[in-house]
Amino acid sequence: MADEEKVPTEGSEAEGPPMKISRRDFLVGAGAGVVVTGAAAAVIVGLQEPQTVEVIKEVPVEVQVPATEAPVALPGVPATIRTVSLNIDGVSHDVTVDVRESLWDTMTKRLGQGSSINLGCDRAQCGACAVVVDGRAVNGCTILTARLGRGQQIVTVGGLATGVLESDLHPIQQAFWDEGGWQCGICTRGFIMSTYGLLSQNLNPTEADVREALAGNICRCSEYPKIFNSVFKAAELMRAAA
Repeated sequence: MADEEKVPTEGSEAEGPPMKISRRDFLVGAGAGVVVTGAAAAVIVGLQEPQTVEVIKEVPVEVQVPATEAPVALPGVPATIRTVSLNIDGVSHDVTVDVRESLWDTMTKRLGQGSSINLGCDRAQCGACAVVVDGRAVNGCTILTARLGRGQQIVTVGGLATGVLESDLHPIQQAFWDEGGWQCGICTRGFIMSTYGLLSQNLNPTEADVREALAGNICRCSEYPKIFNSVFKAAELMRAAA
């Protein structure tokens, strides 16, 4: 029986070799389409009427704060600026600061007292920048200077010694020196000031008291045994001098 002639039906493909399109032909064709489409879009944009674009001027951050919460600004001075009087180690310092400025920034960059306050993590996590404010140890890197210009008494490690000789050291400084409660020295000022805050209120601390008082201070050299010995030796020296 002779083969019947095959007639292509709807939805079927006629016999014959499949059309082959090389990768190069495809990319060339696609590129031409993009060019035509881009040219058409350019013509459409060119025929449109120019539109007026409204430019919005950025508003300073300080004027976005509600009036009831915004600082009172002096004429010609940004609202974030304050002039405060700081009592540091018994000496008054009148200084103009930004309300977002830390005590460490002020003492180091404006008052030239960087040797009295050290910076460690700058995140209130290591205690290297500790100073004592009204008898309480605080981190100088996070406490705002503008909040301290209200009569608070600020004590730093620079105000403990009475001179430059070893005999002029404060008992806490002497104890840290004698007991070797330091190694690289980065954390030492903070530990001394946290100890000062503790012993100013308690000359007979227990080990638990010392642990709590120094909980915010970190020594990366791990000199904790010698630091604890220094605190107890300082307490002994201060009791003898009382």
